[in-house]
Amino acid sequence: MDNRSRSSPHSSIAFTTYLRLRPYGDRLLTPAVSVWLGFAWVLILLMASLEGVVWGLIGASIVPHDTPWMRPLAGLFMFALMFSVIWIVDASLIMSERPMIRARRWNPNAERGLGALLRWWIGILARLAIVAVSLYVTAPFLGKLIRADDIATYHQRQVERYQTEREARLQSEIARETRDTKALYTKRTAPIEAEIARLNRSLATERERQSLIEQEFAPVMEILRQDLAGTQKRIGDEILGRDGRPAGRGREARKWEANAERLAQQLKAKQAELDQQTASIAQRIEQLEKALRERTEELERLRQERQSRLERIAVEVAARQVEAAPPQLTFAARSLALQALRDRPEEHSVPHFETVEGFAQAALGVLFFSLIAIKLFEPPSVRAYFSETIQMQYRKYLEGGLADIPGFELPEEPSRRLNSAEFVRLWSAFERDPASFYQERQSLIEVRAPLRRFLTEQALEQEALLQRMENLREERTHLQRRRDYELAALDRELAIRTDQLQAKLANETKALHNQRRIELASEIQQAREDWNRSRTQQEAELRQREEALALEQEAAREEWRLRERELANLHARGEAETRQSELAKQLAHAEKLAELELKRKRERDQMRLKAMRGELARLRALEGRQGSELQTLRETERKLNDQIASIEQTALTLSEDLETERAQLTKLNRAAETKAAESGRKRRFWTRGENGILRDIKRNLKTLEKTERANRERLAKLNEERRTLEGRRQANATELHETETRLAATRVRIEFYEDSLSQLMGAEEQQATSTSTEPH
Repeated sequence: MDNRSRSSPHSSIAFTTYLRLRPYGDRLLTPAVSVWLGFAWVLILLMASLEGVVWGLIGASIVPHDTPWMRPLAGLFMFALMFSVIWIVDASLIMSERPMIRARRWNPNAERGLGALLRWWIGILARLAIVAVSLYVTAPFLGKLIRADDIATYHQRQVERYQTEREARLQSEIARETRDTKALYTKRTAPIEAEIARLNRSLATERERQSLIEQEFAPVMEILRQDLAGTQKRIGDEILGRDGRPAGRGREARKWEANAERLAQQLKAKQAELDQQTASIAQRIEQLEKALRERTEELERLRQERQSRLERIAVEVAARQVEAAPPQLTFAARSLALQALRDRPEEHSVPHFETVEGFAQAALGVLFFSLIAIKLFEPPSVRAYFSETIQMQYRKYLEGGLADIPGFELPEEPSRRLNSAEFVRLWSAFERDPASFYQERQSLIEVRAPLRRFLTEQALEQEALLQRMENLREERTHLQRRRDYELAALDRELAIRTDQLQAKLANETKALHNQRRIELASEIQQAREDWNRSRTQQEAELRQREEALALEQEAAREEWRLRERELANLHARGEAETRQSELAKQLAHAEKLAELELKRKRERDQMRLKAMRGELARLRALEGRQGSELQTLRETERKLNDQIASIEQTALTLSEDLETERAQLTKLNRAAETKAAESGRKRRFWTRGENGILRDIKRNLKTLEKTERANRERLAKLNEERRTLEGRRQANATELHETETRLAATRVRIEFYEDSLSQLMGAEEQQATSTSTEPH
């Protein structure tokens, strides 16, 4: 039954415990053991992953090119295989129990002595053999993977050199085959090219003669055009009544119309004379251009015929060539390429461990030897964790099976049980010498007896002290509650006394207020009586003063009457003099007011005239800016139209090229399908080569597809750019229309201000004339 209880836990251990290198779970797992296992797990994972990745990539690289679908499967299989092997071997090394030289007294059947130690070291040597295989086999493979780009570049250079040499041989043979054809067509096209050169020289001479005649007539015709434009503008001014002119078709307008007709006839006569002198030259130019076109078409036809003949010869020569067989990037080719890279002069002087292979060997060696080092220098706690005997005894201790041994009793309280470090230390001492262990434990019990009694007494005293402290806390709580009650009663008593004092103070305040009101009423009555007495006295004094003043006023009135009579006489004489002086002053004042009003009116007119001139200058400057802006917008519109036309022409060319490429693509697809059908019947599962012409067709097919995609993208970009330019042209047209509208409005305002300015200047001249004619 005991055996079943011991064997059942192993069968129920989860698989993750083996992956975590913890076959015994958390039993005897100290922090040091956990950290050590974490380091070992990281090293094992790195080594197994490195080996698995290298062998997986090697397995994927040795798959034939005809079966690319097997590369992931082969790579994953080799990765899983090598990863599992390295993981199992390294995990077994880490979890192995190092044997002891001497036997344990309680278990004489355990592995011991030099034989067990020798077997353990043989396992270490086997692991070192695996390390050596990795250093001398895996490291070169890893170097090959690290330098995969260099190997691919080297192979690509080999393929390009092969293609270049093959193309050079083909071109030399084509040049040899087409030498006679080129000489024949050169002999046929030489006279035509000489005749075309002669026609171009004659055409240039005739055009120069025509240009000289046009330059001779150009100044006179330009002057006539300018005079005609000025005359037509003057006719418009006369008819519309601009610049103060009377509107309508009057005598002046008819005179300018006659001048315009005369200038138009002169211009027409000059143009007829120019056409008469250049007619023969134009006819000669037309004949030369016709002959030049004919000879150019003939030369182009010969060149096209020559080109088609050369292309046909090139196709025939290419058809006679043997199939291309460029070097393949096989497993052996990679090894040869790596050896060629190593044999380069610039890599001979590099130390071994500074090369890629040396670096790979150093990395693998550091990882492998670090695992062996961490196992050789494992701490005692790790050795105890992987000791199956100690693990079983610790489990037995937790189940109470070691209670008969002193020191291994199982307390009921978990906090008093032995931890993993204490158990290992005690069990190691028990294994070394059980008799000494018993004797030591007995002496320890005897020594601990007084200490235990002292600790028991101290625990009782501590418990009594805690009880006393609890009683004191309850008493303090009771006193605090009693004090709170007393304070509450005192607060209520103080509130009652405060209410009584407030009522008493209110009554006293009310009595004092009534008494003060009575005193104030008596004081007011006394003040009223005193004021009545003083008012009676003042009224009597005032009546006396009024009587005295009445007498004085009567005497003053009599004196005033006398003075009025004298003043009336003086006033009558002064009025006559005053009327005369006031009349003279009024006349002078009226003259001054008239002059001042005239001066103010002149100043207002001058200010208005100045403001109108400034506004007119500003409007003319605005008209100039708007004219330049209008010219800029028209130039922008012209440029946008040119750009849109160029883009449309480019898009048309690209569309034609795209159609041509699509036709070639269809043709190549059909050829590729035909070649694939022919070669598919001859192909086997493990063949490594393909038909050379089929590969050339596929390469050309991919090139055409890339060109087609590039042309499509470029065509889409050109369409997008054309739409953008269309939008800009519409916006520019809108802005041009708005600018023309603003320019027309500005011109209308300029005409209005010019008319107002003319009216003001005319009114000012009339006023100055009328002022100068008035008598002073």
